[in-house]
Amino acid sequence: MKLTGKKALITGGNSGIGLATARLFVAEGAEVAITGRDQKTLDEAVAELVPNTRGYRADVTVADDHVDGNNQIVQGDRS
Repeated sequence: MKLTGKKALITGGNSGIGLATARLFVAEGAEVAITGRDQKTLDEAVAELVPNTRGYRADVTVADDHVDGNNQIVQGDRS
């Protein structure tokens, strides 16, 4: 496993290319944090990728989401 012991943050990890990337990273042993705008698809992605994945609802185009998301990730909280 090439990524064992590594950690990754993938924006848009709840669908499309981001989700495909998260799947690959998890398969290679990484711990992954994903963000997404839609809570439902985010929850579905995390359920698929457990146990090495955490999900954070955030929209990278919204400044307040940057601060809230960064604080959650640093503190290890999941919303």
